[in-house]
Amino acid sequence: MARLSIIALGLLYGLSNILGVVADTTTLTDPAIDGTIDLGFPSVNITAILAEAENELGVNGTITDNLPDDGYGAPGTTITARDIEKLQELRKRTFGNSKGIFGAIACLSLKIIFPTKTATPGSSNYNSWNNPSFWSATTYMTPTCVFRPTSVDDVSLAMQLIFISQSDFNVVGGGHSAIKGWANTEDGVLIILSGLTGVKVKSGYAEVSAGERWGNVFTVLDQHKLMALGGRMSPVGVPGLVLGGGISYLTNQHGFVADQVKNFQVVLANGWVVNANAVANADLFRALKGGSSNFGIVTRIDLHTWPCPKGVYSGQLYFSDTRDYPKMFDAVYKYHTVGALTDVQSHLISAFVYVQIPGLGGMHMGAFTAFRTISDSETNPGPGPALQEIVDLNPTVKSSSTLKVRPYGSQAIELGSGDVRGLRQDMRDFSVYADKQLYIDLFQIWNSTMTVKHGAKTGFMGTIAFQPITTKAIAAGGLRGGNSLGLEGNTKTMAIINLTHQWLDPTHDKEILASLDEVMTKSIALAKARGLHHRYYYLNYAHKDSNPICGYGRASVDRLKKVSRFYDPCGVFQSRVPGGFKIPEPSSCPI
Repeated sequence: MARLSIIALGLLYGLSNILGVVADTTTLTDPAIDGTIDLGFPSVNITAILAEAENELGVNGTITDNLPDDGYGAPGTTITARDIEKLQELRKRTFGNSKGIFGAIACLSLKIIFPTKTATPGSSNYNSWNNPSFWSATTYMTPTCVFRPTSVDDVSLAMQLIFISQSDFNVVGGGHSAIKGWANTEDGVLIILSGLTGVKVKSGYAEVSAGERWGNVFTVLDQHKLMALGGRMSPVGVPGLVLGGGISYLTNQHGFVADQVKNFQVVLANGWVVNANAVANADLFRALKGGSSNFGIVTRIDLHTWPCPKGVYSGQLYFSDTRDYPKMFDAVYKYHTVGALTDVQSHLISAFVYVQIPGLGGMHMGAFTAFRTISDSETNPGPGPALQEIVDLNPTVKSSSTLKVRPYGSQAIELGSGDVRGLRQDMRDFSVYADKQLYIDLFQIWNSTMTVKHGAKTGFMGTIAFQPITTKAIAAGGLRGGNSLGLEGNTKTMAIINLTHQWLDPTHDKEILASLDEVMTKSIALAKARGLHHRYYYLNYAHKDSNPICGYGRASVDRLKKVSRFYDPCGVFQSRVPGGFKIPEPSSCPI
């Protein structure tokens, strides 16, 4: 484990002169060496350092060393701080809620220790590392600095600096969220994981660094004729998808992506590096499987792999004739309630899309992805009985489809090729029990509210998709020790209803988002009235107001709360990481 260097600690305690405090001696407990270490620092004149901070980071304002009487020393005098928490308390009391100074301290420390890995506003790296890390233009922000580590040791040392400096921070992997502030920060350090790369194939599993995207992971696995659960679109980042549960082409057979993790490498709030798996830190291991970024920074994920010598049969089908829709809804419902259970090698993405095409106007389209793994005994690979009805629904669509035998990873690459970055984006979801008439009625609510009102807007595209989660998929996850999603009590297929929209003009944000709120309210009310609503929100699609972790149920939330208090006793990831889905109080959640 990397330890905080004397230079780093010296800088931070020197910067504490901002408060009129000089740490002449400080005792730090370090369990890695089973004892204490005494670090002595001379009194430091930090005029030059503060000048550099002002120049590099725009830290301005009046600095005073006149502290109130705090019991540890008279105002304006040099004192000895033997407790880091007391020093943190002094900083808070002096600056109150002025978070910018803490971010400035952390960023200056990172800039000195990691000059080529830390970027400040105005620099070329700041511009190239910040906004391009994000999928949606709705998420752009201006952090005090951007830190791009290239090793777990970098992350460990950075977290020690951030922990002591009291700075806010946030972490971005693939940046595939549309919610502002969920993986970014306005004041503080943005840690981008894109420098943590590498996919190492081992016996029965692969070590995947947290900066990877699924397209490269699958490309490496294809070279070894292997497959692993992962994202269905190549540009999606690895850590966010896994920590939110993760739906894969292999979910019917093997559960959520998180269910097939062998080990997480995690940097905790204080910089300690730990492994979480079925043997070591097993409570943290389960919590990370759906508990999101509430416990630490995941720097590597080890995924179970399976042989895939014959590839898969998969492709896209595009239904442009809305007269096919009644038959499509019938086929989708049959697949959800029968096909996905009887042929677990199969997978179906059922998306109904409205897109505005320049020069042609708007058009409705059914965009379906059919997928099936090929077993060793198959001599004539095809869609299999579960998907056959959908594939044969319209001969013209079938003939123009991209269905074929292919390497496993190429389907995610094909589907991901249409992913557009930099537009205004919104994602949200809710869950219902499978019911054909409800599916049709939900489509009508969405269509009449979104496409009729907003379909003519430049760059508009709207999608409503229906994703089954079967009892067999949930049971498969249980075989690996369970997760945090709280779905163990399901007795029949449920469907995640995913709404994804994009548009170009930010002046349309307010009215489009208001319409989406209306769709959600009407849809959930209808499902509840029919006794078909499910409390679960898939975290990776969830709207910022949906509180998906509460939807896991009280027992799961209680477990997550206990794990958070144990591994992050200071509540760093609950209080100093702005945005993201935090762990609610268990009593506020349904049983």
